[in-house]
Amino acid sequence: MATQAARCGHDVRIYMRNVTQAGYMNEAKHNPKTLNEFLLPKNLIASTDIEETLHGAKLVILSLPAQTIPEWLHNNLQYISPNMLLCNTAKGLYLKEQKLLSEAVLEALGRDQPYAMLSGPSFAREIMQDMPTAVVVGSKYMYHAVAVQRMLATDTFRVFANQDLIGIELGGSLKNPLAIGAGILEGMEMGYNTKAAYVTRSSLELMELCRSMGGQPRTISGLSGIGDLMLTAFGELSRNRLLGERLAKGERIEDITKTHTVEGIATAEVAVHFANKCGLELPIFRTVASILRGDTALENAHVKLLGNVQSSMLVPAAAGEDAYYLDSHKHTNTT
Repeated sequence: MATQAARCGHDVRIYMRNVTQAGYMNEAKHNPKTLNEFLLPKNLIASTDIEETLHGAKLVILSLPAQTIPEWLHNNLQYISPNMLLCNTAKGLYLKEQKLLSEAVLEALGRDQPYAMLSGPSFAREIMQDMPTAVVVGSKYMYHAVAVQRMLATDTFRVFANQDLIGIELGGSLKNPLAIGAGILEGMEMGYNTKAAYVTRSSLELMELCRSMGGQPRTISGLSGIGDLMLTAFGELSRNRLLGERLAKGERIEDITKTHTVEGIATAEVAVHFANKCGLELPIFRTVASILRGDTALENAHVKLLGNVQSSMLVPAAAGEDAYYLDSHKHTNTT
């Protein structure tokens, strides 16, 4: 994201914790730790001084791991002016309190703050390769979303503005456990019929949860929902998909996650938490969470990951579909 901002002609400063890494980036114009084959723009400067990095900034892009953002903001509040526009790119929910990350961010700041969320199908490597990419940025106020759009958009990096912050957050975070399920099917060598059915049914569950949480279903049909789900479910660079695939081949979660974080593991439980609060069944979300807990055997996963089909109740297939289908997606009262 720092490279993308620099490509737009801005003077960009990136905050680093590692002095050696920051120095190397400034001298060699390469990041020694990741994506080191790419040359960094000259107008991108690394700094280990947070006050210097944030001083006078009009846009602050937060690309920290999702679970660290609220605490980091609280600890560095003195350097963040109330009129700075914050744009979060972390796709996750705040697991500690099982809430939307935007809620945790504003609580950590303890004040109103211009805030936006950028999401959508966007692998970092392909952004660095300047491959055509489309993302969506959402904010409570459209003018904040448009401000980010105008600062970051290019011909190859399209940015669409949206006011549905809830839908964008849910789509960006909850596609991760669904991608784990897609990886399990891939690891079990299921065919295209199975995978197509899974993605279709998954997107409907995501849309149903989004609607119940106060978001717009239309958002889920766009870049931050189905677009991101397709990328994460089938893209070879997806850590969530890869975890599911390796699980299906007999590896343990503990071994797979030794070297990197897979957000979808913990997010699966938060999805179930939201489903319970909203009185929704959401069998695919529940099945993924059950597999990750070890409560559901992988031998039956390819059947259960398509949802339940044991009820004789007729319900509409989905908005815009003409047929009815047999399913047990009953809304249940929970306490």
